Amino acid sequence: MRSPVPSSAIAPPGTREEATGQSRLQQIVTVVIVALLVIATGVWVARSQGASQLGDGGVNSSLLPKVGEPAPEFMTLYATGDNEVFRLSELKGQPVWLNFWGSWCPPCRAEMPELQAAWEVLEPRGLIMIGASIKEDPRDSVAYAQRVGATFPITVDPNYLTAVADPQAFPDLFETAVTWEIRNFPTHVFIDHDGIVRAVVLEQMTTEEAIAYAEMVMGESPSEDAAS
Repeated sequence: MRSPVPSSAIAPPGTREEATGQSRLQQIVTVVIVALLVIATGVWVARSQGASQLGDGGVNSSLLPKVGEPAPEFMTLYATGDNEVFRLSELKGQPVWLNFWGSWCPPCRAEMPELQAAWEVLEPRGLIMIGASIKEDPRDSVAYAQRVGATFPITVDPNYLTAVADPQAFPDLFETAVTWEIRNFPTHVFIDHDGIVRAVVLEQMTTEEAIAYAEMVMGESPSEDAAS
């Protein structure tokens, strides 16, 4: 004769369903927590790589000189360590390409080989290209440029002059930090022979695109390579 099952071993009505529901709820909570952690980690990584400073194109375009306007003075030091002063006004009469960038900026790093290739084509034809380092120690910018084989001149962010020179020796250099307020990276500004801004590009470029913009300020017809 089968022994009766102790009453203590008999689950009350609904207990099994409740336990199953609690188990599913715990799984859902666990999935939500993991998802939040993944999102938070992604945000932290993006910020650590400078992504939080990449998306202000609309704001940046309102701060930069407009196309058709004279380019304001931009003055700083070349990042060679020789305390050589760079003055944009001294380049009037020559076409100029200003590339505002930083080695912390993923799009800037991605386009660097393309810009170098464009520079190698354009420099013999008289274009002046300046890689204006922004938001980092210029020594880091120079080290990165050397590592990837970039040879165009690099200048110092006016806010980092104390890293390479005595700011009291160049008191007027800090004025351009306000004049050129860069908030989108990369930012490319193309200036013609008369010192007039002809194009502002707030995104990374290919070699062909860079050559096409440069030829516009050089007063040349687009080359076959750039047009293709």
